[in-house]
Amino acid sequence: MFKLRCEKGYEPVYMTQHSAGADLKATEAMTIPPGAVAAVPTGVFISGVEWDKVPAGLIPELQIRARSGLAFKKRIMLANGVGTIDADYPEEIKVLLINMGDQPFEISAGDRIAQLVPALVARLELAAAQTEKQRTGGFGSTGVEAASKARI
Repeated sequence: MFKLRCEKGYEPVYMTQHSAGADLKATEAMTIPPGAVAAVPTGVFISGVEWDKVPAGLIPELQIRARSGLAFKKRIMLANGVGTIDADYPEEIKVLLINMGDQPFEISAGDRIAQLVPALVARLELAAAQTEKQRTGGFGSTGVEAASKARI
């Protein structure tokens, strides 16, 4: 249902016949110091959604999930648990990695850093009016103002 645009050589790839997640690769080399978070570019963009293939009442998303080997062997995890890439996200998909280890973590261009999983999500029926607002940016573009005003 998602149409992706990918830099050549950085297409997500399923590593086995029954893999649920397609591996994402880093497009550039970088070092993540212990305790630091990095936004690692993948060369993958959402170019569109085939809305006629999406069941009524559901919204498609792309989930970013950690690679278990990186977590177990190197203590590299997703900084945000599981990443949600909304269907209208216009920018390059980046993976937020955190180094929980005690050594710098070296990434080379082409290293597999996370997994991409498409999903369908039901939306809550909320009493408050729903917005028809269109997305205008990337990371953090929807802000936190409404959530902070709702606190008591």
